[in-house]
Amino acid sequence: MSKAKSPTLKQQMDELAAVIEKLEDPEVSLEDSLVLYERGMSLVGAATQALEAAEQRVAMIGANDEIRPIDS
Repeated sequence: MSKAKSPTLKQQMDELAAVIEKLEDPEVSLEDSLVLYERGMSLVGAATQALEAAEQRVAMIGANDEIRPIDS
């Protein structure tokens, strides 16, 4: 059984931009707006997780292969 590949951060951001564009349309119904909002929040959560994972990976890369945190 093969797992579906997760969308890239770029793909998530592109989809989020499309969701925002649709939400800005005054002709979109309230129900559709709620569905779009939920999808947008899901994308924000997934993108945040991807960025946090990348930050953790960067924190592990250091001089002489030392593990060191990133300065926040």
